[in-house]
Formats: sequence, C-alpha cells, structure tokens
Amino acid sequence: MVLIFDRGTGKLYHARLMTAQAINVPVINSLDFARKAQEFRDIIPLLRFSRLGEYLADTDGALEITLIGKTDMSGKPAFHLVVQGVLKLVCQRCLDSFEYPLDVAADYVIVTSENAIPSPDSDEYDDEVDYLVAETQMPVIDLVEDEILLALPLAPKHAENECGGTGRVELEKPSPFAVLKGFKAGKSQND
Repeated sequence: MVLIFDRGTGKLYHARLMTAQAINVPVINSLDFARKAQEFRDIIPLLRFSRLGEYLADTDGALEITLIGKTDMSGKPAFHLVVQGVLKLVCQRCLDSFEYPLDVAADYVIVTSENAIPSPDSDEYDDEVDYLVAETQMPVIDLVEDEILLALPLAPKHAENECGGTGRVELEKPSPFAVLKGFKAGKSQND
C-alpha cells in the first residue's frame, strides 16, 4: 500500500500499486498457455513499452501482437510470437525521423528450469532454438519488448538515397596540410 496525498482535496488516500493486470497487460502461466494451445492477440500502444521509448522518435502508434501456445515437433511446450507495426526511429545520418517497418517472428521452447536447456556440447543442442524458462506469472509485454529491442538496428538510418538531409550536419574538416600552405620553397616562417 502507498499513501497518496490529493492536493485538490487536501486528503490522504491509501492506494495499491499498479500491477501488470491493473494496466491491462496480460500475465500468463507460460507452461499452461503452451500446453493448452491458447492464443493472445492484441494491439498494444507504443507507450506501454517502457524500455523501447528511448529508441523511438515518436511514441504515437501501436503494435499488433500475436502469441500462440503450442507443442513443438518433439512434444515440448512452445510459443510462436509475431509482432508487427511501424516504429518511428531517428536516422543516425541526418537526424530526421523515419518509419521503420517492424515484422518480428520468434519461436520459443518452454523449459522448466535453466538446467533443462541443453548445453552447447550436447547432441540435443540446436543454436536455432530459443529457450524460455517457464514462469507462472509471465508478463507478455516483457517478452514482446525483448524481441522488439533485439530486432532494432544498431544504428538506424534511411536508405542512402532516401536520406532527407534537412538535419544533416556536415563538418568541414581542415586539411592537415593547411599549415604548410603559407610556406613556399625557399621562404621561412621568420621572413
């Protein structure tokens, strides 16, 4: 519980902290979700992604999220995640914003603990498989945000021919030989 003071009324209130459920973000039991082949589909505003905001030029808009529980070919619980939408990023060349189409698809195998993840030395190991440790209270938004952050380019920029250049800053570099410009054959600096 938290005490909140309302300046308008001059009263003190007891308030519960907002949880993921209170702000309408789904929290799932990852093993049950996969085993029961449940599906989650939603359109989530970009403002809900707390870590993503610092990479965006604008937080207007939303992303379409689809999370499907399933079992993989070997009968293990798994997820299939799809995230689609458009992000506005800042071009590192011209510093203008541009639209970056986001289309992420990821598959996960759910394991009961970190010990259940095959070691890279074992025959069962497949570097193409992403493992996710099962949680009874897994916020879907955290999984989605992790995948979005991994999909972002390291240095976002327009295609070379699309760069607007309005914010482009080109610095004129002085020539390292500019000092020698005043020197002529046979003249010294003291003359």
